[in-house]
Amino acid sequence: MTAVPLLPLLLLLATSPPQGDPASVQRHFQQGERALAEGRYADAAREYQELERLSPGVAEIHGRLGLIYFQQREFEAAVTELRRAIQLKPELPNVAVLLAMSLSELGRYEEALRGLRDGFGQSADETLRRLSGLQLQRALTGLGRVDEAVAVALELARLYPDDAEILYHTGRLFSHFAYLQTMKLQRVAPDSAWMHQAAGEANESQGLHDAAVREYRELLEIAPNRLGVHFRIARALLSKAEQVPSPDAAASARADALAELELELALDPTNANAAYELGEIHRKAGRQDVAQRWFAQAVEHYPDFEQARIGLGRALLAQGDPAAAVKQLEAAIGLNPGNEVAFYQLSLCHRALGDAGRQRAAMAEFQRLRQDGAARSATGDFVPLQVTEQRIDDDEQQP
Repeated sequence: MTAVPLLPLLLLLATSPPQGDPASVQRHFQQGERALAEGRYADAAREYQELERLSPGVAEIHGRLGLIYFQQREFEAAVTELRRAIQLKPELPNVAVLLAMSLSELGRYEEALRGLRDGFGQSADETLRRLSGLQLQRALTGLGRVDEAVAVALELARLYPDDAEILYHTGRLFSHFAYLQTMKLQRVAPDSAWMHQAAGEANESQGLHDAAVREYRELLEIAPNRLGVHFRIARALLSKAEQVPSPDAAASARADALAELELELALDPTNANAAYELGEIHRKAGRQDVAQRWFAQAVEHYPDFEQARIGLGRALLAQGDPAAAVKQLEAAIGLNPGNEVAFYQLSLCHRALGDAGRQRAAMAEFQRLRQDGAARSATGDFVPLQVTEQRIDDDEQQP
């Protein structure tokens, strides 16, 4: 866990020089504050220990010592000092929260929960609220109360959406929670359709296409009318077709995928993803009239389907209707102005229409996006799609 930022806590635990010999007390107080602000915790501890000797029973001194020990990661000593500070002055601000964080660092999660909940739910200081939330998530996870920890993580993600540390810890927790849920599913319903679906999706995500298909087919033996399963089989087969070295094996996988998509649409004609994949298979095979029909069905059921709009535009252009294609491609660009394939196809349409100015403008935007896309790819940006992405075909020539 990240160390507590010092300045906010210095302000939150602010104190005045304690009573005692004025000159000696003032000197130790100033030297202790300076050492604490500069991160010289051992020096600060010595000064405040001397202050405690000169002015015993001052809550603020114990609070300061607790903060110093916390910063030094001497959490047992911090707990002792912070509890003494609370005993002397229960209303001392934020000491109970720092005590709870110290207990959490020691793994004494049950004792820490109340203070951490108060810090996360009630603290007006963003620094303490954030740190309390992180420690509360950690404590609940340590106690095995993962569902409660997930609720805290969701709230942290809402409050601090761009915080790298929170993103890291919430990501780990969500992965752990998903694993626990899957293990529970395996324990309570090992032969259920849901277990086969979870196993199929896990295999599919790892590129184990044959294993995924086997799990999905076992699912269909239990629940033959489960919507979406034939589509998942088709997606696994299409991914396999992209990877197998044999052209015959690839063609066979695509043919099997086509059959699965037709089965899916027989069960659910509104499945726009399945209609789109059918359209793309037929488009790539040169059956543009059939492709157009399936792309149009996808757009009918999902008007904001960017990839289907592009596919429909390409099929229309291939059949000699560039004006109709332009409307589909412009609709796709309206949904995503950063889609380079849409601009490339738009340039082809304007060339077919004899509009050299619009052709050049579309091509210039395509080239700009392609260059920017290469830069984004270099940074590792990636958004997975649930369908085959529209790409420029190898046999397409730039206008």
